[in-house]
Amino acid sequence: MSEDERARARRVLTFALDVAMQMFRQGIETAVVVRTVRRLASAGGIEDPRISVAVRAIHVQYCPSDGGEPVVLLGSIEANDTRDIGRMGDLETLAVRAGTGEISPEEAERSVEELSAAGPTWPWYVSLLGGCLLAAMICLQANGTVLAALAAAALFVLANRVGWALGLIGIAEFFQVAAKAGTVLVAAIALLSLGLLDGHEAASLSAANLVLLLPILSLVSLVEDAVGDFHLMAAARMVTVLLLTGAILAGVMVVVSVANGLDILGEAGRVQLAALPLALVPVTALVGSMGNAILMGTPVRWWPLACGAGVATSLVNWAGHSALGLATPLAIFLATTVLGILAGTAARTLRVPTAVVTIPGLTGAVLPGPAMYLSLSQVFAQVPGSWTAVAEAIVSTAAIGVGVVLGLQLAALRRTESRAPELN
Repeated sequence: MSEDERARARRVLTFALDVAMQMFRQGIETAVVVRTVRRLASAGGIEDPRISVAVRAIHVQYCPSDGGEPVVLLGSIEANDTRDIGRMGDLETLAVRAGTGEISPEEAERSVEELSAAGPTWPWYVSLLGGCLLAAMICLQANGTVLAALAAAALFVLANRVGWALGLIGIAEFFQVAAKAGTVLVAAIALLSLGLLDGHEAASLSAANLVLLLPILSLVSLVEDAVGDFHLMAAARMVTVLLLTGAILAGVMVVVSVANGLDILGEAGRVQLAALPLALVPVTALVGSMGNAILMGTPVRWWPLACGAGVATSLVNWAGHSALGLATPLAIFLATTVLGILAGTAARTLRVPTAVVTIPGLTGAVLPGPAMYLSLSQVFAQVPGSWTAVAEAIVSTAAIGVGVVLGLQLAALRRTESRAPELN
């Protein structure tokens, strides 16, 4: 391979790697990122590059057919629970345009640099508003009152700003999450002690805010990577999930050990999740999906799709649980499988990222967050049978990722079958 060809190959692969790292930073699925790298490499005349995704790293290698020295590039991956769906769409659109030759390599490289330097889709205060809506909706799902839901929204802002302040001075994420969890519980205990809320309301707003700290999206991505044969990446995400979950437990236990005379955990153990009437199921899902769509930086043009995904998923989940009598994990699995099919279909027909459908849909409709928090509270309060509830909540959460991946694969299979007659 001549020096000019080597330089061209390096430039093509460097661009593909830059796009891949940007996509990982925005939380796009590992399988999608790998397919994008292959598409961009092929568009640049580099056929069959070797791509390996390791622990927080992506390795790209091109071995020329003439047996010359291979071109090898290595990039680091930043992947966490932070998502900006608007940026996801920008990156996926750019990758498609560059892969099809619609824009020149120079234009594509400039666009990647611009996206890298661009800020979030929504200002921080708009994202906070979305989080407030989501916290209020989860509080109501945990059988909270309207007053508790309003307090949950305010508490979300307080905990968020505590984490932001700690991040400014360089405190590690583990301690930020622990401080947020402690802030939530301290505020709930304070409202309970002052008589502004009763024990049931304090427990429901605690549930609403603590479950928003759980690394649910990382857990879903973990399952997606494990099912998709990206085992090293899944292992790295597992460490993140365990670390952040441990931070929440640490923050809670510090507060509990100091204020063990108050019965907020015992009250939480006695909270019963409300079985919402059918008329309220799509309403709460719509509010939750809208809140999460805003929180995750979804552009306005995709809000109807995000809300529709939440409503559809909630109805399927309700039907599986109430009409078919399925256990909670099975009902969630059924609902998220349908959600994955909807996401794959929307991505193909409407040219939107699958996250536009999956993230608001699962957050607004099927997250077993209140059940996770309340089951752990029952463990702390030594309620008989509480570990069974914890196990069911964990299985329900894992079922989300499995169902979404299955739905996406079914949508892709249907797409392949629809194309089959054209190939004959």
